[in-house]
Amino acid sequence: MLLAQLILALFFALPLQSIAAERPDRANDAGPPPKIPLPPAPPADTKFSIDLKRQMDIPDAQKVDTKDVKLVPISPDKLPSLNAASGPLPAIRLEASYVEPTTLTDVLSIALENNLPIKIAKTEFRSKRYQVLASAGNLLPNVATGYTTSRTWFNGGRADAPGFYNIIYLPVFNGGQDVFRLFKSVHESKASNFACTKATNDVLLDAYEKYQDLLLQYALLQVRVKAVDVSTTQLQDNQDRKDAGEGTMFEVLQSQTRLAQDKQLLLRQQVTFRKAALLLAQTINISPAINVLPQDTLLSECLLLDPRLNVADFLTLAIDRRPEMKQNEQLRLAARRRVQEELASLYPNAKFFLATNTKPKNDSSGGIIIPAGDSLAGGLISTGSNGANISNTFTAGFVLNWLLPGMGVVDIGNGLALREQARKVTLQANETLLRILEEVRASYLEVLTTKEEITVTHSAVTSASEELRIADLRVRYGVGTNLELLSAQKDYFDALSRQAEAIVNYRKSQARLLRDTGTISIASLTTDRRPIRVK
Repeated sequence: MLLAQLILALFFALPLQSIAAERPDRANDAGPPPKIPLPPAPPADTKFSIDLKRQMDIPDAQKVDTKDVKLVPISPDKLPSLNAASGPLPAIRLEASYVEPTTLTDVLSIALENNLPIKIAKTEFRSKRYQVLASAGNLLPNVATGYTTSRTWFNGGRADAPGFYNIIYLPVFNGGQDVFRLFKSVHESKASNFACTKATNDVLLDAYEKYQDLLLQYALLQVRVKAVDVSTTQLQDNQDRKDAGEGTMFEVLQSQTRLAQDKQLLLRQQVTFRKAALLLAQTINISPAINVLPQDTLLSECLLLDPRLNVADFLTLAIDRRPEMKQNEQLRLAARRRVQEELASLYPNAKFFLATNTKPKNDSSGGIIIPAGDSLAGGLISTGSNGANISNTFTAGFVLNWLLPGMGVVDIGNGLALREQARKVTLQANETLLRILEEVRASYLEVLTTKEEITVTHSAVTSASEELRIADLRVRYGVGTNLELLSAQKDYFDALSRQAEAIVNYRKSQARLLRDTGTISIASLTTDRRPIRVK
């Protein structure tokens, strides 16, 4: 009985070994796969896969020597369409009216011209300048002009006493209240100017980051397009192998699933790119019907910072140039002047005055006195009466008064309250200084981190491209599976996406450090400080 079982086992084992020898790709079902040596890497001028070569240029590991991501125009034919009530939406621009190609310099210039927060800050600054003019006007003489009339009844008749007067007050001393008010307005105007500078810096950073996000989404859209092309080619290749008897339906289904997933990601990425364009349009205050399309052809690690500076240099720059520091200093001085202005009410007031008065000599004329010309400088004339009945008087004098509401307690209390407010402004300035120092250090560390991430993601792209090359060779020679190739494709495209994200994050971190040090401008954001490589 035992001998019969051995014979049956040998009879069924031999056909399985022969099938595994003929079909190496099924070797996993019948034992360890045969060890077939891999061919050497192809020359530098050829690609590893004929099928993939028709769709995209995936370099060998030895050829991936750049950390830049090249941006190429995307054909609308390769993008999916969205169906709306009016019909299919055009690719890329979708619901937008038209596409507007633009550059980073154009975006920053438009942001400075159209951005609403900048316009609001400038309006506030102009308002403060007019307040300076109003405060300066308090130092000028005060003019009082008026007309009075009265009627008196007595036994046997009545008397009318119309009169026209003009009084000029020349301030001499009021405790310095007008002067302190002028100084306070000047400091507030300067603080508003620095607030305008701060708004400009914030808008420049915001516009730069939104443009970099748009570049990133465009690069990711390009990666998604390539992924769909490769998945389509891989599906066709697996279908051809199945038709030739070398593949299975399971491999075809795997490729179909991968293609469907890539198409879904491509559809989502196209909408994400359009949303990034909407955010940029909102920042630079242009119509959302315009789809902004970046004109950059290369996504590279631009060097915006001086490589010779260290963290101590950046901290010094922030303290010297950050507009918030200068704004808080002006607000502190304005608060001190406000205290002096309030306490000036405790001093007496002194002024000279000049007055003219015109009235009838008796009550029988009933004439009306009006100014001659457009101002009182033309003199006074009388209508409806004889000039002999007019009496003109001129008075000059000096006034000194001392008004103390509530025995001076009101002004003293207000002065003490304003002094505490001035101390509060000083504490807020110290708080701002600590926040600025923290922001500079955090941004500096972010710059160093994102720079290293570019190197790491570059290595990931290099290894992922080699992984994809070897996975394709393994499938060609029958020692690999289709699932390995699909996984290698996903790793490669994920590595490309992470590389683009790392480059954009490095750019944004540098721009953030420029803003934190107060040195941000259109020139600093568009100048690449990398040394020119001489080939």
